[in-house]
Amino acid sequence: MAEAKSPGSYMVLLVCTGNTCRSPMAAGLMKKLLADKKGSTPPITVVSAGTMGLIGMPATDLAIEVSASYGVDISEHLSQAATPELLDQADLVLALSADHHEYCRAMGVPAERLFMLRAFPQHPQGLAQYQIPDPIGGNRDQYQRTFYLIEEALRRGLPALIARANPSETNDEPSGDAS
Repeated sequence: MAEAKSPGSYMVLLVCTGNTCRSPMAAGLMKKLLADKKGSTPPITVVSAGTMGLIGMPATDLAIEVSASYGVDISEHLSQAATPELLDQADLVLALSADHHEYCRAMGVPAERLFMLRAFPQHPQGLAQYQIPDPIGGNRDQYQRTFYLIEEALRRGLPALIARANPSETNDEPSGDAS
């Protein structure tokens, strides 16, 4: 099971359908990217969950293999459901598809805490264009393409995520507005 929020930490929740492909790859990579920054980030807990409600399922073999080829170990991952309690506990919820975004909104996650992963930190119109395709049942190339899209989104959004998680910052969220 994914770790619980540590006291004093900022919790990021990545949400997909079954919590066996996309969100575990995204959570594993986010943890690696944050660890690579060594000490230059506030405490951030990274968790993943699925809207389908699967509990205790491992990541798919191809998700594990493709992640490992990029130095990300998700071999111990077990799926969990995106429950109202887990969604409420998260400081930031990153959805991997428009359906996941809608599920989280329906569960009461406020807009200021809910984003599409590929659009973060913006709230654009037309969420479907920011989806990360589900590779479940696909081949290695499909998993690699999914991993690439996740990596691209995380590298682009990581500075904004760190800024949101930093309690010493006076702004809650980088708005992009010039002051």
